[in-house]
Amino acid sequence: MNGHREGVQSSRRDSWIPWLFAAGFALVVLVNGIMIYFATSSFTGLQTEGHYQRGLDYNDVLAGERTQNSLGWTVGIDFQETGGGHARLSVRATDKAGNPLNNAGVTVRLVRPVQAGHDMDMTLAAAGNGLYAADIELPLRGQWDILARINHPSGIYSTAKRIVAQ
Repeated sequence: MNGHREGVQSSRRDSWIPWLFAAGFALVVLVNGIMIYFATSSFTGLQTEGHYQRGLDYNDVLAGERTQNSLGWTVGIDFQETGGGHARLSVRATDKAGNPLNNAGVTVRLVRPVQAGHDMDMTLAAAGNGLYAADIELPLRGQWDILARINHPSGIYSTAKRIVAQ
């Protein structure tokens, strides 16, 4: 009689095992549902403009990078916030020997990588000694990509820097 009682108690203890499997599957479905919701509700719709042509031109980009590296220029981008959404953006450029690159045209494109419609183009003014600068006002805080292009009589140089505006 005692053995029958242990069998009944054992089957009661084991009856929760199928529910454990069901709860595991329910947890997987719940987590996947949450991830699907965030994936579909947070997509900004941003995509690379002219992606097909950019892919075709990739070898030209690599050749341009090799040419740029042969120049040996040192280029630095500096972004200093001055408060209230205002900042000072500067680019300093020196040649292979460390001499300042004066008489250059420096253009900058500020790109908001997480939201379309806020990109800005500007030309930086020469401040002497290889420094080019401008005061800017960013419409939004957060991540920005600064894409700088230097056009100098001795060559063209492009560089980029990601910043976070507070």
